[in-house]
Amino acid sequence: MALVLLDDLPTIDDKLGWASEIERLTARVENCPTPHVLGIHGDWGAGKTSFMRQMQYELGGEAEPGVVRNLNNNGNVKESEAVVTIWFDAWRYQHESSPIVALLHEMRRQFSTMKQVVAKFEKLSTVALQYTLDGLAGIGKVIGYEAIPNAEKIKSIGEAWEKSNYYQVGHTDSLRKHLHDTIVALLPDGENTRVVVFIDDLDRCNPKSAFKLLEGLKIYLNIPNCVFVLGMNENILIDAVKEEISAPSDASSGDVHLRASHYLEKICTDVYRLPLPRTSSEFFLKMLNSNPDQVEAAQTFTLAVGNTVCLPPNLRRLKALANQWQRFAGCVPYPVGIEQQKIWAVRVLIASYIHQFHRDLWERWHFDADFWNECIAWCCGERSQNASGDNTSPSWAVALKLTSRIQVGDGNTRPAWAVQYPNPGDINLFWIDELVREYRDHLLSVDFLPLLEGRQAMSGA
Repeated sequence: MALVLLDDLPTIDDKLGWASEIERLTARVENCPTPHVLGIHGDWGAGKTSFMRQMQYELGGEAEPGVVRNLNNNGNVKESEAVVTIWFDAWRYQHESSPIVALLHEMRRQFSTMKQVVAKFEKLSTVALQYTLDGLAGIGKVIGYEAIPNAEKIKSIGEAWEKSNYYQVGHTDSLRKHLHDTIVALLPDGENTRVVVFIDDLDRCNPKSAFKLLEGLKIYLNIPNCVFVLGMNENILIDAVKEEISAPSDASSGDVHLRASHYLEKICTDVYRLPLPRTSSEFFLKMLNSNPDQVEAAQTFTLAVGNTVCLPPNLRRLKALANQWQRFAGCVPYPVGIEQQKIWAVRVLIASYIHQFHRDLWERWHFDADFWNECIAWCCGERSQNASGDNTSPSWAVALKLTSRIQVGDGNTRPAWAVQYPNPGDINLFWIDELVREYRDHLLSVDFLPLLEGRQAMSGA
């Protein structure tokens, strides 16, 4: 069976029905008062980069190398007369002494290649364009860093402007005014023109770098004609801010968390939260169907799962799971008969899931095939509560959560882990537990041996 592995590249091909939201948010970005900061929140792997790339494309931006294009658009780039877009991968610059200077450098580089900008300056001269672009470099230099190179023999417009105006206005105000003047000079002529800067992977930066970039946006780039779209996991970003902001020595962890949340709200008052896909199984099925050799098995997966919610609602994790499914599906022969095929699909899914997301469980299971009996008992609530009602989850399961509320014993009590509804975005949910309970009688330890041994054989191949 040929393997067609799925990649993790961002895409401008809308496969999740985001079109209406993309249209709504791009209209907001095009018409909102400026300055404005829009946050796109989602857990890691939720599709933030693809969502933002689709927004950028809708605004007239061109997809960078490494971005999957929609084959239906024939490579045509949309055009906008009023908006130019900048893309900034914050993670790549997290070790710069000043991330805001790195952002200015990237703005300068991308402005210099934009058709709208080049066309505007054709009436003047190349030197005029270079001189204006160096305004961004001059600002970086005035801030106090040499991270942005100036063109030789062209005196920094930023330094010249600062020299003649330093005593008239405050230092930060003068920088902001000059930066605004420079950006307006580079933007297309007309009303309501603006630059939309997409800042991706801010939540992957180290805390100090993320905080510095947020501070830089607030201090220097809070200017008209600018819109910033931040790709972020709010929880991760709040944790980063907590490490950097000052708080009274007697402040509780909850107080510090609130301070960090309020700080982030001050910078980003407009947040859009990517919805979790409600049809994880449907999306997973599409991934399996992308491989012609998997179509029949994919349909069997649908029959086996039915309406059971048994997959994580995270696009990156689903792709990774689909890749594992392909590997494990080749370890055991595809049976004859619908019922046996359904059981086959459940076994392949369980092995793929545990191997991909729960290394500790997989290694225990791989070492001792009978460990599977403990997993089944845990999924059924038989290892989570003693006769006194105390939580007695095994050591290997203490960091995991089961997804459903199930009843044990006389039916009048519930396990401790089932008292609250779990957050579907949590990475410690054991999503396949309901499927394990449903097929328990058909999931014998001995039946998994070919999968355990076959995976080992493929690893050494």
